[in-house]
Amino acid sequence: YHNLGYWFLLFIILVAAGFYTTYFTRLFEPTPVVIHIHFVLMALWLMMLIAQPFLIKYKKLKWHRLLGKASYVLVPLLLLTAFLLIRNEYYRYINSLSAEVAKGLKQFSADEILKKAASTPIGLFYFIWFAVFYFLAIRNRRKSPKHARYMLATALTLTGPTVDRILGIHFHIETIAGISSFIISFLLIDAVLGLLLYVDYKNKRETKTLFTCLIIYTVGQLLYFIIPTFDWWSVFMKYILMPKP
Repeated sequence: YHNLGYWFLLFIILVAAGFYTTYFTRLFEPTPVVIHIHFVLMALWLMMLIAQPFLIKYKKLKWHRLLGKASYVLVPLLLLTAFLLIRNEYYRYINSLSAEVAKGLKQFSADEILKKAASTPIGLFYFIWFAVFYFLAIRNRRKSPKHARYMLATALTLTGPTVDRILGIHFHIETIAGISSFIISFLLIDAVLGLLLYVDYKNKRETKTLFTCLIIYTVGQLLYFIIPTFDWWSVFMKYILMPKP
């Protein structure tokens, strides 16, 4: 994918549109430090994501490998801050519901509050997808076709946090036919992978990698809607997100 860098430039527009209201306009308001750290790390990741295909395109392989090795430090830090943000959102939702219960506005038991807080684990799913595809990309770093396609799948995890915000903030779309608007991001990711899979098949290229990416995404998307309906899910979320004594 020699022109992949140009397509990755579109993420700059998506990030600007998605985070303008929720982040850029509140830049100087009191905000948890981890949010700023995460945004800086994500910006660095995005710049690296854009630069890498251009370095390959213009045969700057030494710099491509150097940036790739730098990601061994950047990505763990990015995942750490992402996890902290997921946990922060989990606490924020629990505290909000608890406050409403305390005021008598709603009636929920402690278990019901935890179940509601665990009912929309979208951040955790994108976290897992990002980690899985990055691991597969690094594992196949010496196999350029596989590496490029897994990195593309990693990049598509940016679609969710950006497109979901654009739909919710700018178009006020929270649900579609009773289903969470997250499904739009899911379908967009599937469509991109499906289109590229067709192009690879048509040009007699290796299709196993993109097919694997599509399967991982679609299985995860189905689980996103199914898993939170089970009682054990809220217990699991509490276990991984609550601080240990």
